[in-house]
Amino acid sequence: MTGLLTILIYNESLWRDVWLIIISFLLFTGTIYVYFRLRAGAYSRFAVLLEERVQVKTRQLVEKTIELEKLSLVAAKTDNAVLVAGPTGIVEWVNEGFIIRYQLDAADVIGNKVSNIGVHHHAEQVIQKVIDEKRSHIFESFFSSDTGNQRWISTTLTPIYEESNAKLKKLLFVDADITSTKLMQEQIQRSLKEKDVLLKEIHHRVKNNLQIIISLLNLQSGYIKDEATLKAVKDGQLRVRSMALVHEKFYQAEELLEINFGDYIEKLCQYLYQAYGDKTDRVQIRLNVDPVGLDMDTAMPCGLLINEIVSNSYKHAFPGENTGVITIDFHRNDGLILLKIKDNGVGLPANIDVTATETLGMQLIQALTGQLDGNLDVERDNGTCFSVVFGYPKV
Repeated sequence: MTGLLTILIYNESLWRDVWLIIISFLLFTGTIYVYFRLRAGAYSRFAVLLEERVQVKTRQLVEKTIELEKLSLVAAKTDNAVLVAGPTGIVEWVNEGFIIRYQLDAADVIGNKVSNIGVHHHAEQVIQKVIDEKRSHIFESFFSSDTGNQRWISTTLTPIYEESNAKLKKLLFVDADITSTKLMQEQIQRSLKEKDVLLKEIHHRVKNNLQIIISLLNLQSGYIKDEATLKAVKDGQLRVRSMALVHEKFYQAEELLEINFGDYIEKLCQYLYQAYGDKTDRVQIRLNVDPVGLDMDTAMPCGLLINEIVSNSYKHAFPGENTGVITIDFHRNDGLILLKIKDNGVGLPANIDVTATETLGMQLIQALTGQLDGNLDVERDNGTCFSVVFGYPKV
């Protein structure tokens, strides 16, 4: 009985061990299964993500390839001459347009320095400037070959840098033929020069004709006995002379657009001194004028205006043996011309209204100021002061 009980107890313990082993195995197997399922899912998601990245990269590479093909086609077939050089200026590639345009052999160009090809003027200096400034630069060159091929070219030199470390990678030369433009510019320059010569000749002839009029008036004055008439002829001579001086200054000027009106005032005052001065310096003229440039339409009335005011000062401001000074200020400030002519003479009579006077001189001063679109102001303190302000250039 005891033996049977022992056997049963032993068998029960054995079965318990067996079941423990089975349960442990099942738990282990389940754990492994769950682990690999989770890993498989992670690998699956990683594979999908990796596939998407590969597709994106493939699409980008395809786009880059298409873009490079287009750029290669453009560079190879464009009419512009294209040259690619290394950082040291050694030619690495040229397109067909470069070879055809300059009638050069590719074998003689590739591997040679840009400065030794003879196409681009001052290539070394321009390359150094582009590298220093790290930006494109446009320059012109004149190419002449032994075969008589002569061209003006405009070159755009662009430095190309590595994206990662900003190191100079290539130098890109793109040449455009501007020969026709240069020839047209030269033709225009010749035409402008011919026009300038013609205009100078016109000014010269007008000045000569006005000088003839002055001479005729001078001859005529020898036969005039009436003092008032003689005075009127003399005034007319000076007005014509002020006009002739404008034309003289224009044909002497390098540029026909404007004359140095400061120089004109000095010369005009010399004529007025010779006409009205008595060689005793009883009346002096002091100038404070700037070298302001005026065009023909402004210089003519302005010169006549100065002639009229200074002549009136000479004739009326210093009667008898009176001495005095006539001061002329002429300046430009912020688009305005400031002209002031002042004398310290006896001054205008109190009964004279400058805006309503019937004298020829005052009427001319009013008319010439209006022709300049200016404003006239007259002061009577310690002599007479005429101030004229007008805009220049006219808008």
